[in-house]
Amino acid sequence: MMAINDVTSVESGMLRSIVDLYIKTRKPVSSKMLKKRYRLQSSSANIRAILNRLESKGYLYKPHVSSGRVPSDTGYRLYVDGIGRIGKPARRVVEQLKSRMGRDRGDIRGVMTITSRLISELTSCVGLMVGVLGPGGRVGRLEMVQREGKRVLAVLCTEDGRERIVEVEMDRRYRPRAIERAVQIINERIAGCRLDEVAVRLAGCARECTGPDREIAGVVAGEADFLFGGTYDLEYYLRRTDSIEDIPEMQDPRILRSLVTLMGEKSLMLRAMRNRFGRGVMVTIGAENEIEELKEFSVVTRAIPAGRCEGLLGVLGPTRMSYRSVLSLLDGMARELIEL
Repeated sequence: MMAINDVTSVESGMLRSIVDLYIKTRKPVSSKMLKKRYRLQSSSANIRAILNRLESKGYLYKPHVSSGRVPSDTGYRLYVDGIGRIGKPARRVVEQLKSRMGRDRGDIRGVMTITSRLISELTSCVGLMVGVLGPGGRVGRLEMVQREGKRVLAVLCTEDGRERIVEVEMDRRYRPRAIERAVQIINERIAGCRLDEVAVRLAGCARECTGPDREIAGVVAGEADFLFGGTYDLEYYLRRTDSIEDIPEMQDPRILRSLVTLMGEKSLMLRAMRNRFGRGVMVTIGAENEIEELKEFSVVTRAIPAGRCEGLLGVLGPTRMSYRSVLSLLDGMARELIEL
């Protein structure tokens, strides 16, 4: 990625104009469009020279040889980092949230469902909300399911019927019987105990076992904070529409396939969200996302430290999203939810 200090103030201002215009029009931006839209006094030749420099530095690119330019992931990153102060969302948004909540504000999962739906309706993107309730539950059973290569799904079932799933990478691929034996030993140690006691028991199990049992127990212990550190709950929603005008990027079959995968496997989204807690506002753009299925999208989240339910509000959408509006929306909604 290019260093931000390689951009002059003139180039930075031009990039902001290009991103804003591309977000609004959905069309590659040309020097002619810029000059007309912003009534620039510079000649078209000077504008093209600035666009050429931004392209050579990796902030813009041409989808086709003869087209205008669009922002790259690096261009969006420079744009987002320069947004600065976030404005307040419209009053109608705040009133809509309060109205949707009604009187039963103690139902945290109901709040999560309502909030994720409202975010999607207001942004035409996927609305996300992740909540972490206090770790007062008890373990029912741990299961492990082998996938391709060295990957394994660890599935925690709590006594009250909830599930939490995390995909882990083993050091090597084990025989099914080895995993079954290790899971049996682990369950003998942790079944029925409080979630906040599991990490200590797993550490003891890993020390006392040998061979594959010790290795597998060690991998599970390494995921203890996520599997047993509280009851994670994820709600996400994409409003249904008969038109793709709101998000024309959804015409791309590659993006559609990734979106279907993400909406169908909660474990993928939980993996993407787990490192965002306690980090305030976080924006990851395209290739900055660690999970392959997210590399066509941007993810914007805002952490909520709210008493008995820590949480995250988020938006998953195309890299061509209105970042300023989304950041304002999430910040305003987070402040209201903290009061609730």
